[in-house]
Amino acid sequence: MKPNSVQHLTEQAVADLLEGNGAPERPFCGQSSYADIRAMAHAILDQCPTTGDQKRYLAVFSTDRAVTAAAIIARLAGGPILVLPHDISDEALMDLAGDPEHTWVVTDPGRTLPKRVKALVVTPDDHYCNTVPLNVTIDPDAPLLKLYTGGSTGKPAIWTKTVANIMGEALFQVKTHDICQDDVVVATVPPYHIYGLLFSVAAPMLAGARVEDQTCGFPHEIINLVTDTAATILVSVPAHFRALKGHDFPDHSLRLAFSSAGVLDETDERDFRQRNNVVVMEVYGSTETGGIAFRCRGRDETLFSSFSVIETQIAQETLKIRSPFVSPEIVRDDLGFYLVPDRVKSYPGNTFAILGRSDTVVKIAGIRVDLDQVRAVLKNMDGVRDALVLTKPVPRGRAFDICALVEGDCTHTDIRQFFSGRLEAVAHPRRIKVVDHMPMTRSGKYDRAAVAALFETEVG
Repeated sequence: MKPNSVQHLTEQAVADLLEGNGAPERPFCGQSSYADIRAMAHAILDQCPTTGDQKRYLAVFSTDRAVTAAAIIARLAGGPILVLPHDISDEALMDLAGDPEHTWVVTDPGRTLPKRVKALVVTPDDHYCNTVPLNVTIDPDAPLLKLYTGGSTGKPAIWTKTVANIMGEALFQVKTHDICQDDVVVATVPPYHIYGLLFSVAAPMLAGARVEDQTCGFPHEIINLVTDTAATILVSVPAHFRALKGHDFPDHSLRLAFSSAGVLDETDERDFRQRNNVVVMEVYGSTETGGIAFRCRGRDETLFSSFSVIETQIAQETLKIRSPFVSPEIVRDDLGFYLVPDRVKSYPGNTFAILGRSDTVVKIAGIRVDLDQVRAVLKNMDGVRDALVLTKPVPRGRAFDICALVEGDCTHTDIRQFFSGRLEAVAHPRRIKVVDHMPMTRSGKYDRAAVAALFETEVG
């Protein structure tokens, strides 16, 4: 796909989707067929009447991918803008109930909703099972959905994603990786996460593929689901690839695996690939930027290559992108480029290495300390399976203390001795905590709020 063809191809793909082209009885997710998700879209449109120019919102507090797919189709046909939370907890639901913009809420069965929100029942009723096409009524630059992200680190951020952002990137992934009707997708990340939404809802829907409805995270659950369903594509995250280390997928049908939401550890990738003869495609990006670049170590790619539809500028460890997948709220320069908050190193062939986030470089006692470098050194220590390094403000001249959370079999003394001679003394963690398992969110990311809480009383 060329950059200037993204919008045209997206418009055509969305039109085909709403016209119901293809086999309507083909399974989409669980017990729901493609005809069922169209029927549910009709139901949403009937229950969410037009109210002039006022924006309407439908919050999807559900792990049901068929419901999310139906809500997308309904929005494309003029229905309410979707709202996807950072999680589907009661706390997140109460936060949403306090926002007057969010009119309707659909949840999994049996859940009690706050009084001020309107519950929406979304089921494929026989009354709606007809062949009436749904017409595209919003343009590619109109908002498709809003994503609440970063709930584990404090107040969630809210990002708008347009039709072109989501459906355009999904179509790009479909064409790049030849996703088709024969594919079966298993995902370990929920559909309300941007990565799960793209790879386990939007892309399969455009390709006519089938998606398994279960979202699992434990190794035996992932292995059983992949093998029992003859899955061809696994959509997962670095934390789950780490958990799968040392496990085989017997008699599997996988042809490809995706990893996102963080840099995949090289040894975890190699173990998965060599045990199962399946390459892993690492996707680099974020909620607000969408996908930016790929890397596939199984194809001898040690560096990331930007998507063919994205323009990049790299200078002095800074990365700027001009992309059709970037959220409309993002501030761009006069040429339309956005400065990505990651440090990178440029290499020939429009490739680059990720050095870490720009906000991980701090000054302690007047000396520049790269927290990513501290973490990289720590992860090379025997007995350390994973590590996270952060800073904690202190009311002293240093301004910050470096804190290290370590998953592994080692002691504080072992760690302090290991750092001796490897980094300047000012970069040594002053507070260390060793745990059996890292706190993680349902999306497979570090739960940074839980990590910070561990150091509230930790004195090192």
